[in-house]
Order: sequence, then structure tokens, then C-alpha cells
Amino acid sequence: MVAGTTALTVIVGIFIFLCVFNFLPACVAYVNRHPDRHLLAALNVVSLFSFALWIALMAWAVSGTSSHPMIQRFVGSPQRRRRLVASVSALVLAGFATTAVSLNLA
Repeated sequence: MVAGTTALTVIVGIFIFLCVFNFLPACVAYVNRHPDRHLLAALNVVSLFSFALWIALMAWAVSGTSSHPMIQRFVGSPQRRRRLVASVSALVLAGFATTAVSLNLA
């Protein structure tokens, strides 16, 4: 019985660590009062499926600014922000689906 409880404790601990680790960019953005912290948090949910996206979000959260012309091109207006979230979500989910299909065919 002790072994089952220990295994469950380890699994729950790993799950909590991964959740905290995944949402670290959003936490950093909120602590630093990043101007795009709400957008970072929305995109952070999608980063569950993409470590590359997580790295990009962390870099953006740590930078603390959004004055770069490339960033402003995509997040300059609320409509563009929604389009960015939808585009990134679609790309990540398409990559996830492609991987799942290729693993089932192998």
C-alpha cells in the first residue's frame, strides 16, 4: 500500500511541476507587468504542445518590451492579437495532429 501511495505522490508532484513550469512565461510576464501579459498567457496555454513556442514565449516575457516592429506587426491591435492566437493555435495543433497520424501509420 505504501508503494502505491508513493507512486501516486510522485506522479502528482511531477504533474504539478510540469504545470508550473509550462506557465512560467505567463507568470514572469505578470510579475514584470509586461504590456502584452494577457496575450502571453493566452498563447501559453497552446505551448503545452510545443516546446519551441514555450521558449519563444519565455524570451518575449523576459524581454519586457513589445516595441520591436515585428512584434507590433502582429500584436498592434486587438483584432491582430486574436488572429495571432488563432494562427499559432492552428499551427501547433496541425503539427500535433501530423505527429499523431505519422505515429499511427508507423
